[in-house]
Amino acid sequence: MFKKLFLTVTALALTVFYFYHDPSVRSFGPKCLIHETTGWYCWGCGGQRAFHALLHGQFAQAFRFNLLVYIVVPLLLMVLYSELFNDFRLFYYLRNRYFSLFLLIFVVIFTISRNLRSFEFLKPPVPKNALHRPPF
Repeated sequence: MFKKLFLTVTALALTVFYFYHDPSVRSFGPKCLIHETTGWYCWGCGGQRAFHALLHGQFAQAFRFNLLVYIVVPLLLMVLYSELFNDFRLFYYLRNRYFSLFLLIFVVIFTISRNLRSFEFLKPPVPKNALHRPPF
């Protein structure tokens, strides 16, 4: 019972937080270590901004920030549903090694592709606070 309550409160709190706090205006998380050290965009770069845009119904903007938000959010919702309603049929599909391997290969190809010149549409736009980032 505690686990279900904890998952529900955490999911709701994160959703409300990202609905009201725009990461494009004020960044509140750590900088991406991969992007800071290599200059390459990792698979998660732009994910917070994409989730915020998705919550506000800006689907094209969410796509521009990070395409994987359309895969990660439904997967997280499936896991949350499975945990809350004890429907473990979904876990069977999510833990299938072929599905996991497909997802891993897709994420690696996405990460490499978004750093190639011919796939620049996959790069997230530079946030408004990129030049002047407050310390906190």
